[in-house]
Amino acid sequence: MKRAAVAVGVCLLPVLALALTVEGQSYPASLQIEGKTLKLVGAGLREKWFFDVYTMAAYSESGSCDRQRLIKDDEVKLLKLNMLRDVSAQKMASTIGESFEEHMPKTADAQLKAQRRTFESYFKKECSEGTVLEFMYVPGKGTLLKQNGEEMGPVLEGKAFQEVLWDIYFGKDTCCDDLIEQIEESCRKKK
Repeated sequence: MKRAAVAVGVCLLPVLALALTVEGQSYPASLQIEGKTLKLVGAGLREKWFFDVYTMAAYSESGSCDRQRLIKDDEVKLLKLNMLRDVSAQKMASTIGESFEEHMPKTADAQLKAQRRTFESYFKKECSEGTVLEFMYVPGKGTLLKQNGEEMGPVLEGKAFQEVLWDIYFGKDTCCDDLIEQIEESCRKKK
């Protein structure tokens, strides 16, 4: 049961960009964060066992559609998830933990391992339908995590944590093949 993202044209200064609507969730063509303009890379729907779980949009300064650049580039970027069903805090924490385990480098240092556990511990509140999760990376600072606009905990410093987080969604062994296909289709439509 795969659903395609619906594209809506929006004019953005010299370049035509696309805002996207997925399952009723609208994602603008650009956002202002930390004094930077982030461009919408794409958006899509995450399904698991035929259930709609969340929609997700990815934003970056470059707006690059290259998956490796999205993971590795040291630029302001944002993953925004809109929950479409209720998921318990415990289930979110365990799913995040499993995903990190699969995507962490074999040579992960103690700091990265501790950040994984810290990230899991941030999920204290239920992620009910309508919950908005934002995972924002800022070079030189780290990754800030918000649930419904409130910080979930202190910034997770460094670039390594961000690379694992983005690898979960954009890496070779992504958890979200259908979501990646939809984001890649969004990228093709922008060209």
